[in-house]
Amino acid sequence: MGFCVFNNVAITARYLTEAGDRVAIVDWDVHHGNGTQNTFASDPDVMYLSLHEFPFYPGTGWLSEIGDGDAMGTNINVPLPNGTTADDYLAAFRKLIMPPLRQFDPDWILISSGYDAHADDPLGGLQLQSDHYGWMASDLLSVVPGSRMIAFLEGGYDLDALATGAVATVDGLRGGFADAAWPEAVVGQARRITDMTADLIGRYWDL
Repeated sequence: MGFCVFNNVAITARYLTEAGDRVAIVDWDVHHGNGTQNTFASDPDVMYLSLHEFPFYPGTGWLSEIGDGDAMGTNINVPLPNGTTADDYLAAFRKLIMPPLRQFDPDWILISSGYDAHADDPLGGLQLQSDHYGWMASDLLSVVPGSRMIAFLEGGYDLDALATGAVATVDGLRGGFADAAWPEAVVGQARRITDMTADLIGRYWDL
């Protein structure tokens, strides 16, 4: 279920795991990727990490959805409330996405790179600016080199935000934004949810 006919990220991830690689999927589209999550919920060779607006279409992606069986803990959802600031979003990314991702030690990172968490997007209710996508992309270089990352264009309904966000992402994948001044803590309305998420994720990963 979603806006796509073919799930390009899931197809690519399955191709890579069948070749013997471990894959992490970082999903910063404003909508939860329920199809991607369901595809790999029981696969310990795929880590799915999503920050998304909640409750929002498709209504999935609560923090308790952590995977099944041998893959328990490899599914990480950070459900952010409408109006979450860029500082809180970025602090959550650093606190809840990056440590498990490093410990999972993937061979590849695939990015579900939607731009509808941008403050100018008419559908979403989050507050990122274009450069922030470059910050996150650049941070991922600490896990795998740029040659082991693929960004897939997903949502984005303000054309200027989509264009400038995509350019920032490419710049980040080339090593730009390495000196970005990251916020250190979630301090706004998202704090309660991110604290709950940290308590759960901390059972599986060192945060």
